[in-house]
Amino acid sequence: MMGQRIDFVVPRYWLRGGAENAVRMTAERVAAQLGWDIHLHATTALSSGTWANETAPGDEQINGIWVHRHHVDSGRTIEWGPLNERVKGSPSTIDPASEAAFFATQGPVSHALATAVKDSPADLIVFAPYLFWTTVGVIGDVIDRAAVVPAAHDEPFLRLPSVGRSLAASRGLLYGSVAERRLLERVIPVAHLPHTVLGWGIDDPVTSDPARTLPVQVEDGRPFVLSLGRVEHAKGTVALARFWDTYRRREGREHRLVLAGELNAEIPDAGDDIIVLDDVDDATKWDLLREADVMIAPSAMESFSLVVLEAWTAGTPVLVNRWCGATLDHAAAARGGLWYGDYPEFEAALDRLLADAHLRDRLAANGARFTEQTYGWEAIVERFEGFVKQLLRHEPRR
Repeated sequence: MMGQRIDFVVPRYWLRGGAENAVRMTAERVAAQLGWDIHLHATTALSSGTWANETAPGDEQINGIWVHRHHVDSGRTIEWGPLNERVKGSPSTIDPASEAAFFATQGPVSHALATAVKDSPADLIVFAPYLFWTTVGVIGDVIDRAAVVPAAHDEPFLRLPSVGRSLAASRGLLYGSVAERRLLERVIPVAHLPHTVLGWGIDDPVTSDPARTLPVQVEDGRPFVLSLGRVEHAKGTVALARFWDTYRRREGREHRLVLAGELNAEIPDAGDDIIVLDDVDDATKWDLLREADVMIAPSAMESFSLVVLEAWTAGTPVLVNRWCGATLDHAAAARGGLWYGDYPEFEAALDRLLADAHLRDRLAANGARFTEQTYGWEAIVERFEGFVKQLLRHEPRR
């Protein structure tokens, strides 16, 4: 397999959480460990809220892979909002024209990216995630050599006809978790396709530096629990803020809640009991994870969730939403945290964790051991290599 060329296609070249970051890290590790020729196509956008051009187009070799950034012709437009509501209401009844308009107005649309992918000599082209135009609008031209990282959770968009067609016609699927595979096979007829539960690894933690300080908002030594990731309704952070407000009034603990991530929603004012840090850098992220007593993952819609593994690696236990199959499976399999499904369960679980430092240490150690054994990079790259060999052993379907 020496000399194999694999292209990855993502909406943005991203160095923080989410599917794009997971794919970027995997591409770099595959290039380093297998010596394959790896290329990554992305747009010049950074914000998933606008998909506006923010970086320059061009080609650059970064960490052993070729990164190709392509100009965005159109990002998120005002027409997307009403279409989004229609799709969420009844995805299976959307007509083809409206469905095409949904992906086009959601963005990011990049015809330069589509042309580059179509003209690529790659042996296999891996698209991620399923939800955006960079997958649905491009994959049809290269379907005979396309695999997909769905990064799917249980949402209406997964039931759009074009999504089902794209996934079912691909060469194979790369899942983040067993829970994601179960979901896809329940919703779309893809069980016959070659697949692997690949999982995702994490970047090496930024070393703790005694000279580095935490953000001024949390520098006063008051203990805190942390939620790391996009601050928005879909990620459960607004609901978490409401739970926290109730919890503080009922329990009166000294702890505060820190929300750290890209800010896409208004958080109810709770004085200094809730701190919002918009889009922290990598070093600050790791410092916050090390200092937090608990890391809360409130989203019910995750296909994997790297922040759970990062919390364990930093020595912090997790509290996850039990309606999220991926994070619940990980917390249970690792014995690395607790979970909640409603407010009474949230209060009981958080009380248990905050009252027992020995329990927190034990759960975090369990999680760190699970992360190293199950999602170490050597194991992930080996699974990816086996998947690619399985696909390329056979002639592409025409």
